[in-house]
Amino acid sequence: MNQENRPAEEKLTAGQSFVKNIGKAGCALFLLLAVLVTAVCLTAGRDPIPGYTPPERASYENDLSQLADVLQTQVFPALTQYRLSAQVTGDTVTVTVEEGNFAAARSAILRYFPEDLITFERG
Repeated sequence: MNQENRPAEEKLTAGQSFVKNIGKAGCALFLLLAVLVTAVCLTAGRDPIPGYTPPERASYENDLSQLADVLQTQVFPALTQYRLSAQVTGDTVTVTVEEGNFAAARSAILRYFPEDLITFERG
């Protein structure tokens, strides 16, 4: 009869069990790491060419040779970790990444210029 009157034990959820196991110090560390990860994620994406302001799209949209010149004279010298070249091919400017990380070079250029005017190829 004694056992019939005892209330049933509550089962802990997975989250409650985790918090109970790691304790107060573990919770504080967990929250600190969550804040640090959020801060890193929000501040990631450094400027590939610090201080560079690209020309207005209208200034080169109808003159792709001018866009190729801007890339050759202003952008490529600042991206020294890659060996890049640009030439007008049809209705786009083809940028050839001859050395370096292709994806990083492409991303750096597309940060300043529209993708519909530039095609990329590996050298």
